Amino acid sequence: MFERLKRWLLPAPPAKPDVSTANVTGIPEPQPASIGSPGALVIDVRSEREFHATAIEHAINVPLPQLAQRIAELATDKATPLVLYCASGARSGSACQVLKQLGYTHVTNAGGLYAAAAPAARGSPMNLGAVPT
Repeated sequence: MFERLKRWLLPAPPAKPDVSTANVTGIPEPQPASIGSPGALVIDVRSEREFHATAIEHAINVPLPQLAQRIAELATDKATPLVLYCASGARSGSACQVLKQLGYTHVTNAGGLYAAAAPAARGSPMNLGAVPT
């Protein structure tokens, strides 16, 4: 009886790797787009008031509640690189989920405004400033 109990208490053998998860096609995963990526559409999902106070240069303001209705007019090709940001990264994270559910394939959450604007400090052409009214 103790022998049977000892066998049950032995550690399990190591798991074999699951070969079904291997990249069999050889196609690399697409790299996430960033603010300065060529052809990337930068979308600010904050409110209009927040956007007019300060925003990343060349960003397009589409408040999160309007995103699902307005995205088709901005990005007709669902493979267009989309970079989203907000104040903290929470709304842009939600926006990324909405866009993925709509079929957009190249969607990146750049996070909050200052994290998204960080490439400007490293010499990127994107600048942070007030939006002219």
